[in-house]
Amino acid sequence: MLVGKTVWRTFGHSSLRFGTVVEEKTCDGWKFVRVNWADDHEFQMARQRLIDLRGKDCRSNWDRIDKVSIFDKDEIVSKINKL
Repeated sequence: MLVGKTVWRTFGHSSLRFGTVVEEKTCDGWKFVRVNWADDHEFQMARQRLIDLRGKDCRSNWDRIDKVSIFDKDEIVSKINKL
């Protein structure tokens, strides 16, 4: 069960998105998760620009599980604080 797990994924060339899994499903043998992304304004602005250019939203709110990485938030914060 992945609901409640913290995850990250890349966005663009140098940005990271962090969030919490809120839902999961399986489709055609693949597991997908829907994530509540934290402070995701930059991604949402880029997504809206594409919608305005294309006239439609080509992106899903579901991420395939192999596109996100699960991590332990406390462990990562502890490591960062050591820098």
